Amino acid sequence: MATLKPLALQHIADASRATLWEQTFSAAVWRPVIGERAVVLEAEGEDITLVGARAGRRRELGAVRNGRRTLQRAELAEDWLWLEGRIRSATWRLETALDLPPVTAVIPTYRREDDALAQAERFLEMEVVTEVLVVDQGGTLAQDPRLRRLLAHEERLRLVTQPNLGGSGGYARGMLEAGRNPGAAVLFSDDDAVISGESLRRMLAFQTLAPRPTILGAPLFSSKKPQRLLAHSETVDTRTFNWRPTGLESGPMNLRGTTPVDWGALAPSTPATYTGWWGTLFPPGTAADLGLPLPLFLKWDDAEYGLRATARGYDHAVLPGTAVHHPPWNAHITQMSWPARLLHRNRLAVAAGSGAGRGVIVSSFAHQCKHVLAGHLLTAELWEAGIDEFRAGPDAWLGDDQNRARSEGERIVEAWHHECDFPSPVAPTHTSPRPLPIALGHALLRLSTPDRAPRVTLRVPSKKVRWTTTMGADAVQITRGGTPLEAYRVRGSHMRRALARSIASHLDLALRWGALRRRYRRALPQHTTVEAWTALFADAAPGTPTGRD
Repeated sequence: MATLKPLALQHIADASRATLWEQTFSAAVWRPVIGERAVVLEAEGEDITLVGARAGRRRELGAVRNGRRTLQRAELAEDWLWLEGRIRSATWRLETALDLPPVTAVIPTYRREDDALAQAERFLEMEVVTEVLVVDQGGTLAQDPRLRRLLAHEERLRLVTQPNLGGSGGYARGMLEAGRNPGAAVLFSDDDAVISGESLRRMLAFQTLAPRPTILGAPLFSSKKPQRLLAHSETVDTRTFNWRPTGLESGPMNLRGTTPVDWGALAPSTPATYTGWWGTLFPPGTAADLGLPLPLFLKWDDAEYGLRATARGYDHAVLPGTAVHHPPWNAHITQMSWPARLLHRNRLAVAAGSGAGRGVIVSSFAHQCKHVLAGHLLTAELWEAGIDEFRAGPDAWLGDDQNRARSEGERIVEAWHHECDFPSPVAPTHTSPRPLPIALGHALLRLSTPDRAPRVTLRVPSKKVRWTTTMGADAVQITRGGTPLEAYRVRGSHMRRALARSIASHLDLALRWGALRRRYRRALPQHTTVEAWTALFADAAPGTPTGRD
């Protein structure tokens, strides 16, 4: 057991290298787990002042004299606490002595050898991590000489090789293998998601203090712009089955140049019901209590597991002051490539299995209308493929599509591009989005008239592809770094075909929703057991643990 006496809640060894986000103590989030315990602040430096913020108002709370200060109840009632002055180091701690459980880190990976190796090495350097499980789904790491050397010298490292079963298959295997040490907390981490040892230790301290079983997530920051906060605490809206922030933030936040006075939008207005698996810490015994993830290949496995945990009485929290840095996603990659089919199919499956009403169908159709009007006809095609698979029922695909989940989506994408792409380079007529009223009028006109040669060709960077930025174009050229990636035509006949298909599929969903909901509610729990996953692993081809058991 890793022991911290007294228990440090936050520790900054070198304030000159830490961002204000990392240095700030989120009193509002810590209060419920601290309870009546005293919090002691220890700081090294000169002219240090304790500052608080609540409801967007700043308050100076006085000097930190002789490097130490016991915080009063009124000070802990602030939302945020931080230090100003010439600070060298700072520790926020309890007088309480508390043993922290060890951590098993689980890293699924698919043919990203450099990322997987670097991630394993980072975790092996962390004091609280006693085991690192690398789940290789690409079959390349067992022969990598760098990893073989690391395995030979590190008893804490294990490599498990299996076919590509997606993120859910990688994490399920990791959770199953981690069960060999039932007293350990389990961290799920992407192979390219970077978390510091201090962030992980803070999460472990919070989780250990929590009076109820609590699944801990970490805020997601961009690895390209390290102070750009991409996602914080999130919840699933059970009316529409979309995930959304628990606070009032409307999108990514750039924290550079801000202070906690400006962070009020992050305060949750509704409870979190799941955490993203780019960096989630499960308390010891979670898998034994809740089971394993659904075999969804990717997308919605983390949200479904969170909803399952919530129903079982678990809390969820995302701890400010911690951070995971990850390459940012964009809508073009997510919605206009093969994962979009799985994303929508899995959303409907989780909604049905959770007993959702028809609001998810209304939301789905509204988004499909936007896809059609915006010329995102590939997205519409992929969503309809997902709807068709969902309507076929869980017996047609759930737990049986792991070896074809990606290839089937890729075939749809390839066929669509073959039909709709321009065969030669195209010159744009517009390099910025058209005004929305004009764009909407043009889209409606194209929807209702015969096909004709493109008049409006719009150039859009891939990171800015949204329904509002492409609407009103007869053709779209998508670029990255100024270089064209693809160019496709938006035909009115294709829009009409997509809209007609969507109307028919959503009417069928609405009529059959009650029956589909009953089928998925019965089926989903059968696929989250150890026995179900063990059979799935065996059918795919048994993974071979490599390294020390």
